[in-house]
Amino acid sequence: MKDNRTWSNRVVCTAAIFTGFCAAHLIDDFLYGVPAEFHLSNTTSQVLGLAFFVALTGLIALAARGSSQSYLGLIIIGLLLAAADTTKHVPEMLAPGPYRSVWSVVFSLGLIVSGLVTAAVSYRALRDAKR
Repeated sequence: MKDNRTWSNRVVCTAAIFTGFCAAHLIDDFLYGVPAEFHLSNTTSQVLGLAFFVALTGLIALAARGSSQSYLGLIIIGLLLAAADTTKHVPEMLAPGPYRSVWSVVFSLGLIVSGLVTAAVSYRALRDAKR
């Protein structure tokens, strides 16, 4: 039980950091008009952002209780957002010429790394919970 609680705490901590980078990156994307690139209105984007953060908060709350399903959800969301951000923003960063700002790079790379770390820690917690 103690080992399970330890992994649960690690998942919550990494997911909280991931959430912070998600919020900062979302605001940054709004500032640079990314929703318009996907033909989304600001209202639609805000509703989708709210739904995302409600779901992520729910997953973190369930992870705090040691829920295996929350670990699986965090693995999926961490990998999905890391992959999405990598395919969208990394090519833009590597292209010649200036890219948004230094903070945009920090938020994007932070989201990618924290998503991967959250997925890895959640996987370990899920694996140990099934023992």
